[in-house]
Amino acid sequence: MTKYLYLIFLFYFCLVSAAHARGVNNTTLDYFFQTVQSLQADFKQTIRNSRGKILEQSNGSLVISRPDKFILDYQAPIEQKYISNGKTIWIYDVELEQVSIKTLDESVGDSPALLLSSNINIYKHYQVDDVVLDKADGYQWVQLKAKAEEMTFERVLLAFKDNNLMQMKMYDSFGQFTELKFSNVQLNKHFSNKQFIFVPPDDVDVIGAANAR
Repeated sequence: MTKYLYLIFLFYFCLVSAAHARGVNNTTLDYFFQTVQSLQADFKQTIRNSRGKILEQSNGSLVISRPDKFILDYQAPIEQKYISNGKTIWIYDVELEQVSIKTLDESVGDSPALLLSSNINIYKHYQVDDVVLDKADGYQWVQLKAKAEEMTFERVLLAFKDNNLMQMKMYDSFGQFTELKFSNVQLNKHFSNKQFIFVPPDDVDVIGAANAR
């Protein structure tokens, strides 16, 4: 599950932390995070090694609502769900019939989750620039380049079109490349707090904090 957690935290960290940006002339990224309070989308995810070989493909759906709430639902090839109510994250592996419960800042080690938990400005840890990758795709690309060597992802590319987040490309320190393509993107829908609370089924093993809330 670890690789999925890194993707969750990086994506969520980008969504939340960028909203705290002030005084930085990056209109593409700043405008998106200043105007978008929630996001719902489907996605397809592909992970490749340093030689471009596909290691894994998956798909699912994502819901994010500021502040601090998200639902990440991997539907294939393995059904896994990640739900956060802003304080607690539930990780439900349907095949293993197991639910792990953690706080957002618990046992995440050296990952963007630590940055998320303290609401540190994204510009403090990443060099953020508008870049041009392919004029033909019609996207506005933003590059996040890690300032410190110990960051999990060395480089992240975000693609926007009509203020929608369309793609993410992430390069880690091991040479792996992860790409997410989003579709059916809907912005600023209303979500109730109850949607981000998960009650484990009776027939699953529960691991973790008994005082989750």
